[in-house]
Formats: sequence, structure tokens, C-alpha cells
Amino acid sequence: MRLLARCSALAALLAAVHAGEPAGWQQAIDRGLAALARLQQPDGAIGEGPGITALAGMAFLAGGHTPTRGQYAEQCRRALRYVLQSQDRARGYLGGGYGNMYAHGFATLFLAECYGMAPAEPIRAALEAAVDLIHRSQNQEGGWRYQPLPIDADVSVTICQVMALRAAWNVGIGGQASVEATARAIAYVRRCATGTGSFTYTAAGGGWGTEGPEGVPRAAAGAMTLIGAGVPIAGDPHLGPALRFLRRHLAGHLQGGHYFWYGQYYAAQAMFHSPDREDWERYWALAAPAILARQQPDGSWPGLEGPGPAYGTAMALIILQIPLQYLPIVQR
Repeated sequence: MRLLARCSALAALLAAVHAGEPAGWQQAIDRGLAALARLQQPDGAIGEGPGITALAGMAFLAGGHTPTRGQYAEQCRRALRYVLQSQDRARGYLGGGYGNMYAHGFATLFLAECYGMAPAEPIRAALEAAVDLIHRSQNQEGGWRYQPLPIDADVSVTICQVMALRAAWNVGIGGQASVEATARAIAYVRRCATGTGSFTYTAAGGGWGTEGPEGVPRAAAGAMTLIGAGVPIAGDPHLGPALRFLRRHLAGHLQGGHYFWYGQYYAAQAMFHSPDREDWERYWALAAPAILARQQPDGSWPGLEGPGPAYGTAMALIILQIPLQYLPIVQR
């Protein structure tokens, strides 16, 4: 009887948690994960290179499938093995082949999430080396750019490294060096703030993507840099305007704006972590149907700005599974 009562309580809890999800949400996730599994290559890669494979791996993790448990444990384990084998042992770099520091940031984040869910010494060693490379690659402004060299910086690449450092720090890797690197990154992102809630691509300013729906990817990246760095949210002079900017322009971007998946990936996280819980409710009511509508008959999502369906499917699944809060990096 006690077991039955516990099962009934669990069922009631799950029903309450997912009561607000749109019709077909779970079925779309199930079809998407199956499509992602079909895209995996014999060597464990999903899509091209360690960066896209890492995003696909995080899509499995976001559904509760880790390298050691779950329906897609084998696929997640093979993706992890591919990412580990892709690392440059001399430098710790994970952005070789099809990739750059974007790929390195996503792959480092994946390693940190895997290590937090299923600790293993090979993962820790690879993660430490990857974090060390991020430390070494930060430029004097406080940001990062495409190559693992401390030469240049932009907001778009910087957010990838900040989230990787945060995830690694959460599992005890990075230490004071990561704290200091993150503080410099905050200062860099603040210099890129336009004052209207968006962010310029570099601290020098200029360029496209600072107004209207076109500005969503960078506003979301700037907001999540601050959130991921642990900046106090209430009253922050740059995070507050960024969240207001997103509220105004997310609906337009969801209609098919520039850098759709990248922008929505960070916008979803920013809205989920907003101090105003209604931000997530409003966002989810718009975003979930828009993303579900883009799913293809085979269960995948188009890559849009990215390299093929592995990228689009991974991004869509990560966003759709945020309410599950399996991924430590998105947990409130």
C-alpha cells in the first residue's frame, strides 16, 4: 500500500509539472531523440565534429539519458567517447576538425555535464585540460574569439566559454582561475552593452544585430553571460534591459529570425532563469508551439543557420526539455 501511495504521489507530481506543456510535446521529444539516435555515425559522431556531437549529447542528457542509464545511454556513451577522442592531448583543444572555440565551449560544457552525472577519471582529466585552454585563450579585453588564442573577442563566442566555465566550476573544476576569468568576461560583456538592452558584437561596437528581432541572439547571449556568471539579477544595469529587450522582440525572432537556434538556445535559458517567473510562462507559450511546428516528418528539425539536422534537432530538443531540468546547467 505504501508503494502504491508513493507511485500515485509521483504520478501526481509529474502530471502537475507537465500540466502546462503543449499538446504533442512529449511525443515530439520522443520522435526527436529517436531521429538524433539515427543520425549517429559508427564512430559516435552526430553531425560534424565534437561541437555538434556535444550538443546532441546534451540533448540526450536533457531527457535524462546519461552515459550510464536511460533508453539512449549507449548513444550518449558513444557521443562522449567521440568527444574525448577528438581532444588535442597536447593543448586540450576540442574545436579541431569541423569547429572552433564555439565547438570547444559546447564540448567542454558537455564534458562537465557528463562528469556531474556520471563521474569518471578520463572525463575529469579531459575537462581539466579543456578548461585550462579556455583560461589561456581569454584575451586582454576579457573575451574569446574563434581561435584558441588570446588575440580577439566577441560576445557570441564569449558566452559559450562562460557557460562551459560555469558548468565545470559546478563540478569542482577550474577554481580561482575560472572565478577571475569569469569576472573579466563580465566586464567585457558590459562594455558591449548598447544601453537599449542589446549588445554589440565586439567592444568596438557597430555591426548588425543590435535592434529588433535581429538583436535577440546577442541580447540573449549577453543576458546569459551575466546570469551564468552569477551576476545578481535584480536591478542589474545591463541584465534588466536585456531581459526587457527579449520580452519585446522574442515573438518576432520566433517567426524565423537570424541565427534562430543559437538565439533561442540562450533566450530560453535567460527566460527560464529570469527573476520574473512569468517571463518563462510567456516565452514557453510562444516558443514551444513555434518549435514543434518546425519538426520534420522524420522527427528531426532543420539546421537553419547550423550544419544540418543534427544541429537543429539537438538545439530544439535542449530547449523543449528545459522544463525537465535534468541538465544541471539549466536547473534553477
